[in-house]
Amino acid sequence: MLTFTISAYVTMSATAKDDIGFYAQPGDDASKYGLTAWTPGGTYIPTTAKGDKLDAAKKFVAWLVSKDSCDVQTKAVTPSGPYEVKGCTLPSGLPAAVTDLQKFFDDGNVSPALEFVSPIKGPNLEKITVEVGSGITSAADGAKRYDEDVKKQAQQLGIAGW
Repeated sequence: MLTFTISAYVTMSATAKDDIGFYAQPGDDASKYGLTAWTPGGTYIPTTAKGDKLDAAKKFVAWLVSKDSCDVQTKAVTPSGPYEVKGCTLPSGLPAAVTDLQKFFDDGNVSPALEFVSPIKGPNLEKITVEVGSGITSAADGAKRYDEDVKKQAQQLGIAGW
């Protein structure tokens, strides 16, 4: 389910590289079998940056999203997932879990995780997912409860339209 841990398994076992693959959690409809992905970290420039420091920061950020940067990162650390920078490709010989994950991106069958789509996260999400995952609550009831949880959170935060 997660690939960021694969390097630890590869370190612990000589066969883990080929033995451990990746699959997305399946849903009810096999034709809509896709991946929910965690997006890469962001890089920000403080608004207080001025002059030469601002110019240098902009150049650095531009370099970070370049093929050269991907190549440097690949040499330094074995990638645990695809690059989300145009022109960057993964090298051959990576663990099976990483190449399995790449297929979802290649097919365009990937969506960002909820945290990156909605500005609101219900405070009871963890409880609700545990209840659904352990069979205490149905998925439909969990979804309904989460919708209510998000609505309450948005209202408490004073977000318009809720």
